[in-house]
Amino acid sequence: MKDAVPFKKKIEEAPQQPGVYIFRSSDGRYIYIGKAKNLKKRLKGHYQQLRYDPKEQRIFSESDILEWIITKSDYEAFVLENELIKQYKPRYNIRLKSGSGYPMLVITDEEYPTVLISRKYGEIKGEYFGPFLPARTARAMKDLIHKLFKLRTCDPMPKRDVACFDYHLGLCSAPCTGKISKKDYNFDVKGAKAFLSGNVKKFIYQLYDRIEEYKQKMLFEKAAVVRDQITAMENLVHKQEVLGLPFEEGDILFFGGGEILLIVVRGYRIVGKEFLQLKGEGLKDEFVSKVLTEYYSKGNYIPSRIFINQNVEEKENIIRWLSDKKGSKVVLKTEIPEEIRQFIDRNFHFVDLDRLRNLFRKVFGFELPERIEGFDISTLQGSFTVGSCVVWEDGRMNKREYRRFKVKTVKGIDDYASLREVLYRRFKRYTEMETFPLVLIDGGKGQLKQGLTVRDALNLENLRIFSIAKKEEILFTDDGREIKLFEFQELLKLFTQIRDEAHRFAVSYNRKLREKEGLKEVLDKIEGVGKKRKEILYRTYKTLDRISQASVEELKKLGIPENVAQNIKKYLSD
Repeated sequence: MKDAVPFKKKIEEAPQQPGVYIFRSSDGRYIYIGKAKNLKKRLKGHYQQLRYDPKEQRIFSESDILEWIITKSDYEAFVLENELIKQYKPRYNIRLKSGSGYPMLVITDEEYPTVLISRKYGEIKGEYFGPFLPARTARAMKDLIHKLFKLRTCDPMPKRDVACFDYHLGLCSAPCTGKISKKDYNFDVKGAKAFLSGNVKKFIYQLYDRIEEYKQKMLFEKAAVVRDQITAMENLVHKQEVLGLPFEEGDILFFGGGEILLIVVRGYRIVGKEFLQLKGEGLKDEFVSKVLTEYYSKGNYIPSRIFINQNVEEKENIIRWLSDKKGSKVVLKTEIPEEIRQFIDRNFHFVDLDRLRNLFRKVFGFELPERIEGFDISTLQGSFTVGSCVVWEDGRMNKREYRRFKVKTVKGIDDYASLREVLYRRFKRYTEMETFPLVLIDGGKGQLKQGLTVRDALNLENLRIFSIAKKEEILFTDDGREIKLFEFQELLKLFTQIRDEAHRFAVSYNRKLREKEGLKEVLDKIEGVGKKRKEILYRTYKTLDRISQASVEELKKLGIPENVAQNIKKYLSD
């Protein structure tokens, strides 16, 4: 490690005042940025931890320059630190890979408001709703708002004499041509806000009054529109009552087993959930506060309540910072509401990594790898034979790393040969790696033997391979042991989770190939549909039902000639 004595001398010069300190390299890279109520005391703490904290050692080792900025207050230092981290992205500060710019819906603040999608809170003047997870639901909800409440689809609103096509499709009430009064339009805006916020019970009664009014005036088409609005809102109420949450809006960040689960509550119901992904190693004592500030620095909506299951070092500063950004009071609670806790217990399994590592070491005699890859084979009577590779990494399944394989060299039913092909193709990548994952194969001794054969052929001496038999849940190891996993519940959960996911992923790929082949066999019978057009249709629609529902105009937009599009429609309708 680089000599830290020069840093010790520099630290002695630090003031005992609040401020931000910066570690950076001589070539301009920012290594770490922190804040302190007392700069000298905090920097001395860093230096003392050098003896036993590897992350502190790397910070000092990679840094050439230590400097600081004195601020008037601790809160000013807190704000400046967050701005500098956002700007310079230091290597050893915690940052989020995900959680950036989730889409929200905005009812605009205009004479005739509309609904827009925004990924940054505050960039559009109006009332915000969301975020929506997954992101595609924001577009679907926007379309639903236009369909139910007819808010204008044009932006900005033009002056027209004739209503546009969206009016005739029932997606817009055409305020641009005066087809709706300002009073009635604002009533629809109020309905859209109630629907998006979940506060629909009181508004439903107003809708019932309106439907009676339209019936009396013989305006049955308008009454039908209101009936659709009532149905949608009553469905929303039903969902709320099933969940029964005691607060209208809030974000829940649940820290468990090295994972961070985000749950979004809006309108008294859970509207989204997602695991946040981290990058940057960070320091243990700053972890929770940095996750909070990083997430809400990304332009995400700040609700009136935030719940976490951890204590927070900078709680008062964070509350003040969030309240300033929101423009109103934000409550930060360090306990999870019981209703949410029950939801998490029912739907998620968090791994205690420290406990799992200790048990793994005790049972197998080596350290739990950071990465485990699970393999399985799926076939249908020797056809569409495929293999799957799923990845468990640092406590959870990492779906971005999953891989799937079409078996190319095996004809007919031969699971062992198919497994050898898949493993060989995957293990060849291991030859370029310094450290190997642990391999888990779905199956018994026979499947394990195939893995060992491929390992030996590629001279991967240090690669460890296990297999797991169904029902009995016996784990077979490459050193000849048979471990009954029912005696070790944490290991049972780990290995069966990976095995079941490998099986699911292989079966789903096999089914997808069969559906694709079946679709292409049907399309082969349609005049004008060749290989290229079959691929276009499959990539776009996936199923025959979706192709049959597409209009001729939609098919033409894909580059399919009108006469061929008509052939497709006629054949599928027949």
